[in-house]
Amino acid sequence: MTKPNPCSCRDDKHVKKYFIPILITQIFVGCFQFRQTESAPVVETAQITKAFPTEAETVWSTYDPNPSHLWNRVFRQLYRRTSMDGMEYGADELDPLLWPDTTYLVNGGVSQQQAIEVLDEFLAAHAEDLIHDPLKRAMFQHDLWAVFDWLASQPEPYPTQRHALATRLAQIIRSVALSRAEISSLPDNYTLEVEAHTFLSHVSVNHPEAAFLPSDIFQPDGAWVPMGREGGPIAMTHTESFPFFGRSVFLVYVHPSEGRTAALDFINALNTDPSQALTTGLEIALIRRMLLIDDQGEPALSPLVESVQLRHFSPAQNFHEFELSRARLFHSHAGGLVLKEDLFLLFMSHGDPFGIPGLPLKATIPQICKGCHFESPPLPNPSNTQSIISYSRDPFPLPEREKPILFAVTSEAEAQTVIQWKLNHETWKSLEELWTQNRP
Repeated sequence: MTKPNPCSCRDDKHVKKYFIPILITQIFVGCFQFRQTESAPVVETAQITKAFPTEAETVWSTYDPNPSHLWNRVFRQLYRRTSMDGMEYGADELDPLLWPDTTYLVNGGVSQQQAIEVLDEFLAAHAEDLIHDPLKRAMFQHDLWAVFDWLASQPEPYPTQRHALATRLAQIIRSVALSRAEISSLPDNYTLEVEAHTFLSHVSVNHPEAAFLPSDIFQPDGAWVPMGREGGPIAMTHTESFPFFGRSVFLVYVHPSEGRTAALDFINALNTDPSQALTTGLEIALIRRMLLIDDQGEPALSPLVESVQLRHFSPAQNFHEFELSRARLFHSHAGGLVLKEDLFLLFMSHGDPFGIPGLPLKATIPQICKGCHFESPPLPNPSNTQSIISYSRDPFPLPEREKPILFAVTSEAEAQTVIQWKLNHETWKSLEELWTQNRP
C-alpha cells in the first residue's frame, strides 16, 4: 500500500493565473495531483468525546427510528464529526468526513476505542440480522466500505489501530452483502426523482442558470451519450483518487442540443478536429453510480445514483450538483436526490478542516467546480473544450501527456473498466485478505 499523498500543482504560472483566488477563498481547493513519494503531515484532529449526545439524537436515526439501534450507533461512530464550536456534521453526508490526515479514529484515543467496542458489539450480536431491507443493507455496506478504504489506503500512522478497525469492518461488510439479483433489484432512484418532477427536466431557455435534472439521460440510444476512454476509466481522477478509490462508477455524458448524432460527432471531433467541437448549448453530466460487493465477494454495479454533476454552456458554464440523501431515500421522498449549494472538500482537498482553526468547513458551488473546470481561455467562447477534462486532461494529464482517445460507451462497459481498476488497487487487495477471516 502507498502512503498518503499531499497535493501539488503541476504548473505554477497556470495556478497563479486561474487558481489562486479560488484556493484562498475555497479552502485551498483546486486542481491538485497526489504525489506517490511523500506522506501527508499528520494532523491530530478533534476527537469525539461523547458516545451518544442527548441533543438532536433523531438526526442519527438513519437506519432505524431508534437512535440506539446498533446500525445507527455504528454509522454515527464512523460518520459523525464535531466542529470546534460543538456542531455535529455527517448524519446525511454521502461520504465519511475523513481525510488522509484525519487521525481521531486511529490514534488510540476515546473515539477509536468506542469504534472498536461498537463494531465488536455488532459482530457478537450478529446485528446484520436486525435489518433485512436490501436498500438499507446496500447503503450500510457502502458506508462502511468507504471507511475501510480510508484505512487501507495508507498504512501509517498507527498501523496496528488501523488494522484492528479494518478487520472488523471487513467482516461486517461481508455480513450485510446482497446477492447479485438483490443488487440488480435495488430501486432506480434517478428515475424516481425524475418522475417526482421536483426539478426542471431540461435547461430553461430564459433562465439557463436554473438547476435541472434531465429526464432522458439514461434513455437507450438517446441524445445523452456516455463517453469512454482507451486505457482506463473516463473519469480517471475521480475513480483513482481519494476518497473514491473505485467504489463508484463515474460516467461522463455529453448532450449537444442537436441530439444523438451531434453527440457522436462531438466525441469524434474531440479526437480529430477539436476546433469543430462547439460547446455552446452543450450539456455535460458526471453521474456517480454505486458499486456494491455481492455475497460472493465480487464488485457489482447497482442502479443507485449517488450524485449528479451538471454543466450547461450558454456559452459560460452553469454548474449544478445533486447528491443522494439517505434520509430522503429511506423515507420514499422521490429518489433521494437533493440539490447541493455547498460541499465538504473531500475530493482534491488540502487537509481535514475539522483540525484547522478558522478554516471554513465547506466550499460553495459553483466556485468549487470552477477550481478544475475553469474557462480556457478565461473568456467564454463557442469552442471552449479545455474545461472538459476528459478531453483536455488539463490539469490531470495522462502518462507522458498522451492524448486521450475517446469513444461512445455503455454504462455497463464503463463499469467493468472501473471494476477492473478496483480489483488491482491496494484497497481491494486489503479487503480480500480480510474477507474470509473469522470474526475477531
